[in-house]
Amino acid sequence: MSQVRLFTATSLDGFVADSDGDSTWLEPYRHSMFTESGFLETVGAVILGRRTFQMMQAFGEWPYGGKYSFVLTSQDPWEMPPNCYFVTTGIAAAVQAARERTSKDIWVVGGAVTMESALEADLVDIVEICVAPRLIGSGISMLNGLTRSQKLEFEGIHAFSDGLVKLRYEVVR
Repeated sequence: MSQVRLFTATSLDGFVADSDGDSTWLEPYRHSMFTESGFLETVGAVILGRRTFQMMQAFGEWPYGGKYSFVLTSQDPWEMPPNCYFVTTGIAAAVQAARERTSKDIWVVGGAVTMESALEADLVDIVEICVAPRLIGSGISMLNGLTRSQKLEFEGIHAFSDGLVKLRYEVVR
């Protein structure tokens, strides 16, 4: 069965974006995170919140064109890229819909509310955090308010030539 993976990147001081919501400082590390690591080849579906979806659309070409995408929202549907679906019934329904369409892993992209919802519902199997060699001082945290503790078991670390470090943990149930 596919695994649900929370995969994200932070600055060394723990922020996914600066105070304005800008994460372009991560651009120099995209090759390591997605290409060199082979991560995207293991993923068949992505789950993201509405705000993250809208932010990704603003960048132009949809970055997940070869994957099924599930957007968590309570708003009325709008125009979507191919293989992209609205889910109004929560994170568990999005994971189930993704599993019905792919046998590959499912990536919980974000934002914080989406990642927290997946963790709170005990749907995440693997947590992978790429730590960029940048200190940005302030900004948006990866997670804002988990209501329960989650034990993780260390699986490994991979350092890339650009200074990015990927930490991998399995969720202990």
